[in-house]
This record gives sequence, C-alpha cells and structure tokens, in this order.
Amino acid sequence: MEITKKPLKLAVIGKGTAGSFALNHFAQYIDNVEINCYYDSNIKEQTVGEGTTVDVPETLYKQHGLEFHDIFEKLNGNFKTGINYIGWGKQDYMHTFPVPNVSMHFNAVKLQEMLQELNKDKVTFIDKNVSHNDIDADYIIDCSGKGIGNTSYNKAEYIPVNAAVVMQCAWTTPLYFHTLCIAAKHGWVFGIPLQDRTSFGYMYNKDINNKEEIEQELLEIIDSYGYTSYKTNHLKFDNYFKKINYKERVAYNGNASFFLEPMEATSIATIDDINRDIFDLLYNNRNLDYLNRRYNTWFKQVQDIITMHYLAGSKYNTEFWTHAKDLAVKCLDNKLDLYDNIIENITNPDYELYGNYGTWSLESFRQNIVGLGLLNKL
Repeated sequence: MEITKKPLKLAVIGKGTAGSFALNHFAQYIDNVEINCYYDSNIKEQTVGEGTTVDVPETLYKQHGLEFHDIFEKLNGNFKTGINYIGWGKQDYMHTFPVPNVSMHFNAVKLQEMLQELNKDKVTFIDKNVSHNDIDADYIIDCSGKGIGNTSYNKAEYIPVNAAVVMQCAWTTPLYFHTLCIAAKHGWVFGIPLQDRTSFGYMYNKDINNKEEIEQELLEIIDSYGYTSYKTNHLKFDNYFKKINYKERVAYNGNASFFLEPMEATSIATIDDINRDIFDLLYNNRNLDYLNRRYNTWFKQVQDIITMHYLAGSKYNTEFWTHAKDLAVKCLDNKLDLYDNIIENITNPDYELYGNYGTWSLESFRQNIVGLGLLNKL
C-alpha cells in the first residue's frame, strides 16, 4: 500500500475530520514521510457531516481492513444504503447506491479518534496554535477549520440555506438504514441513523425564517416519527470555497477550504479528492494552475447537483421555496446543453459520462433527474 518516494516533512493543521483524513492519507500511502499534526485543544473540532458516499468505507477497508461490524462498534455507525427524498418534486424517491455498494453513517468524533489512533506511530501530535510561518515543513495542509471571512473565498451564491437546527433522538437500535431528506415548509430536514441515536437537522435560511419557528416545526417532524429530542444545537454558516486552494507551500482542506450544505453528503468525498490532488502536486508534478482549475470546476459542479433539488421544488409554496427555486434557475440556466446530452443518453448503456460530475456518476444523474421529475425542467 505504501509508496516509497522522496523524503517529505509534512505538517497538518487541525485534527478534526479533514485533518484526520489528511494525516491518515499520507501516513498510509507514503513510507518516507514525517508528519506533524498541530492542533489547539482550546478549539473544539466540528462534528457535523455523519454520512458519506460509497468510496469512503471502501477506502477505509483497503487501508485498515475496516469491516462493517467495526463501523458499528468503533464508530457507533450504521449502513447507508441511499438517500430517501420525501416531499421533493412530484414524488418521493430513493437515491440508492448500485448493488452491491453501500456506504456508512458514523459518529464524527469517533471517526476522528479512530484515524488518529491508527496512525499514532507515524504522526506526532503537537498541541499548539500556529501560523504557517511558525512551521518547519516541506508542505502544509491547513485543516484549521477557519471559514469565509476574507477575499480569498468564493461565495457559493446559489445555495439557499445558511443555518440549521440539529436535534438528537435516542433509540436502542437503528430503525432504518438510509439518510432521510425531508422537504419542510422553510427548507429541508436530514435524518442520520446511528446505533444509539438518530440526528435530525433542519436546514433553513436565517434571513427568511427565525430559529424559533424552525425549531417548532422540527419538533413536530420528530414527533411524527415517534421520537423525543434530547439535545439541540443551533448552527449558522456560509457556503463558500477557496479561490486558490493549492499554493507552492500550502494547500487547504475541510472548512479551511470549503463548506457547502450537506445535501448529497459531498464533504468527505471532497476532502478525499483534495488529499489525492495534494499527493499529485507533491509527487506527480501536477501543475498548480491545473489543480486549482479542477478544484474550482468541482465546486461549481457540486453546487449544480445541490441546486437541482431546489429546482424540483417541493409540496410547499413558501417564501423559502420561491427563493430557493429562483436561485436554482439562475445556477442551472447556462448549463442546459450539458444536461440535455446526459438526459438524451440516460438509458443508453453505451454512453459514458467522462469521470463524475462532482460526486455524481451517470447513474446518480439518472436516479435524481427521474426521481425529482426534472426530465422536462432541465
């Protein structure tokens, strides 16, 4: 598994989900590397994002032999067989993974701890708040979690949600094995099932609705499933990505690089993709301009597949849904030629989408375009 390359002194800033995946990636694939992970124990790691795509459990199996019974026990995790869309477009539908693929839900803190433990013999952890200039390293991967706040970021301007209310509900055993994605009056609600709890999160726009009315509706949804909330968290966020993510000495990952709302669970697949690009930059002489163009294209594509859901609309006719649909039309308006080509070949077994479109394969396009009722809208 490991690849012998020229000696490398690598620094990772942060040991949240992105930092843990970064140190794991290079510890596993490079045998001639010194990794220092800098973190500030006064800063709590983020724990959002507890579902992912099918390639992540496959990667963890190849790297560490992690089986699903390990995911259940070590990560308090659960199967993820797909995403159940309820109340979107013209009908409910399930975005499934092609057989025999299956993904996972997981406790984010336990995943971070597991990756750090598995790589503790290859990584030196240093509790210190540092800047790039403080670090003696050949290359720095900044996973510090610092988000938008200066001109080095692009705003993902077509995404209509910027806040969430998250509630956790205890249970004794998982009652379903997919992510719930429920269209609500003022946004949408995710449901993520773990071994001992399910997490419901109401994604909404704080400039349109207030958290009190969102919290009340979320409690009603939770009650309709027969659960009781025992923990509540309120989040505000921006949707953004770096203008220049890869530089001569520093690259960014996790929230230091991007944040897009959790529709379609694109974050960890994106974190992994960025790590692969950093590897190519360091060892395969990939061009910085090429990688930054690729990064920029990736996020525009992911924004497209998120906004497609809002283009389909929901059963609600509220200010939020009018706003969301207007943004989706603006986002997708100049891309109709590409989607026409995909739609025309959606049942053609000989047609191949060159690579993926963001995190979507051609099969994902087919399921979502048909499921959302977008054949006559794109």
